[in-house]
Amino acid sequence: MEEYVIDHPIETLVIYYLLISLKGLLLLPATPIMLAGTIIFNPVEVFLVNMAGIITSTTIVYYFSKYLEFDVHFETKHSKYTHLIRDKLLDRELPIIVLWSFLPPAPTDLVVYVASTLRINFFKCLIGVFIGEAIINAFCIISVTMLLKGNIF
Repeated sequence: MEEYVIDHPIETLVIYYLLISLKGLLLLPATPIMLAGTIIFNPVEVFLVNMAGIITSTTIVYYFSKYLEFDVHFETKHSKYTHLIRDKLLDRELPIIVLWSFLPPAPTDLVVYVASTLRINFFKCLIGVFIGEAIINAFCIISVTMLLKGNIF
């Protein structure tokens, strides 16, 4: 695997970007993909590609969730959270999106879906997701990199 990454750096980054971008379509958590990327790529590359993929994924979920029938999934599987998010988003849109995007166990796609149903400005949603995800991504990438290099403890 390591030889393939060394021999095909652009191709592996493109594949990694596609995985991060399409995770929103598949409703997969980004953390396991990000952790794998941290092991394979250098920290700066992983952060930049993660953030580009998260922006793409957020855009897909925001604009296409109705066509992809995410409403059925989210309103049945996560109905108590969708109602909670709707109530909170009406008061403080940006801070709630940032906080929700920062929390690892909380599916970011869920807050993006709710934001799209409430017709919250797309760029406000995108900025909120970007800030929250950038913080958690940076923390995880730095932590895993330090752990792998033996610089912790």
